[in-house]
Amino acid sequence: MSVVAHLPRRTLSLTEEEADSPPAMHLTGRQRMTDADRSLSEEIYREFRGDHRHHDFVLGCLNCGECTTGCPAARFYDFSPREMLQIAQNGDATTLWDAMQEKIWACCQCYTCNMRCRFGNDIAGIISVMRELSVRHGIEATRRTLAPFNRSLTLLMTVGTQVSSDMIQPDFFRDWGPFATGSDKSWGVTPAIMRKAIPIDVLQTTTSSWEVSVQTSLELFRIYEETGVLDMLRGLDPDLTDMLIDIIEERREEFTEARERYRADLDRMQGPVATFSG
Repeated sequence: MSVVAHLPRRTLSLTEEEADSPPAMHLTGRQRMTDADRSLSEEIYREFRGDHRHHDFVLGCLNCGECTTGCPAARFYDFSPREMLQIAQNGDATTLWDAMQEKIWACCQCYTCNMRCRFGNDIAGIISVMRELSVRHGIEATRRTLAPFNRSLTLLMTVGTQVSSDMIQPDFFRDWGPFATGSDKSWGVTPAIMRKAIPIDVLQTTTSSWEVSVQTSLELFRIYEETGVLDMLRGLDPDLTDMLIDIIEERREEFTEARERYRADLDRMQGPVATFSG
């Protein structure tokens, strides 16, 4: 919900000033698209329709609206899973471009729409494809939307999706949006209550999830490199990518030093020398 909280709320009516300069969707609509935007939108559309996941995820639509009815984001934002599915199924380059400005980032990726869909569509999956394309092509609206979340993204890519009680604090992840620091006033849920959601097996500790082995970090980095995630991220934020690569190199050096120390200890003990693959 972090990105969702950052997006502007939408209303059914606009003032004349808002109509002249909408608060969201800065580059949407046929009259607002430049020639460069139109060319890029057509390229993205061809990639989108040619992606093998499009054939697997988009099966059809009954227009029953069950997906949107159960969508938590649709209650508060200008977002509809059914609209995203229909754009994926029947939309053109312009409608896809419009959706990729901000709407795709309102999705919580909770997969409720998938569970409710009678046709078996993977709506959350096709939205993920749209997000992937928007990041890969460095769409300006995507840069603006994701810019406040660089700190969270750095932790996510270096630590993983682990959770500990010290993560649920007003002073941590300030870029998660206004609801992160006002939950006790908005919802009546205090941080102490939220910490009870932490699994028992981690004993609600405050440091365990921040501590990740070097080997785990290197495995994550290898995935990012082999799958092209770092190359895709570079097109969106070169500075963040360079910082992540520096972290990768530091972890690799740390692993190499630990490996050499271990080999030296084995040699001193005159035991068998283990074989490592970096």
